[in-house]
Amino acid sequence: MELFSKAAFFSIDFKTLMIFSTIFLVLFAIAEIAYHFFNAKVEYTRKFVHLFTGLIALFFPIYIWSPLDLILLCSSFAVIVVLSIKFNFLKSVNAIDRSSRGSVLFPVVVIICYLFQYFMEDYSYFFIPILVLAFADPGAALVGKKWPIGEYSILGNLKTRAGTTAFIVIAFLICMGAFYLIEGKISFFSLIVSFFIAIVAAIGESMSIRGYDNLTIPLCCIGILLIFGI
Repeated sequence: MELFSKAAFFSIDFKTLMIFSTIFLVLFAIAEIAYHFFNAKVEYTRKFVHLFTGLIALFFPIYIWSPLDLILLCSSFAVIVVLSIKFNFLKSVNAIDRSSRGSVLFPVVVIICYLFQYFMEDYSYFFIPILVLAFADPGAALVGKKWPIGEYSILGNLKTRAGTTAFIVIAFLICMGAFYLIEGKISFFSLIVSFFIAIVAAIGESMSIRGYDNLTIPLCCIGILLIFGI
């Protein structure tokens, strides 16, 4: 199937939408059960949902051929998240002691990445931003909490050098792996692009507050890909 097809753009595959909707509902149910019945900390259930929503999203370009399908799916979950915040349910994701827009922004950024890969006809624009967001962001947070070495603050946002270093390393390795899988090789050019993505995305993450890193990280990745003409 061609990545860009006007016919595919306006088609709706209800079966695929139902399958992915069910998978996401099961994911949220697991997190809710862990939080309410096994006393799992919200930071862990939140990271669990963050990681696995990212992993599940990786299948979107493969099984969802229509941007309209993707927009319908992500928009419906954005509405659910907004309602869960307003009416205080889905506590496994929302019961945190700070204001965060991350859970609402995630479906938005998935739509953005999907549209870029669709119109640019290049899977790099989807897989790299989503993988960096799914792995490097929570990885940096966990490392920063475990080893709070070299604390610093940007725009009132407290970070650690250990966490930022972990983000850069994880993001770089993810980019290299993605380029290898997409292109079938690792070139000097892909090394340079991976390095810049890791650095710029880490800066974007460091400067983001209230969950906006869910938006800035993928946008930084897309920006570097555009600059290097991927």
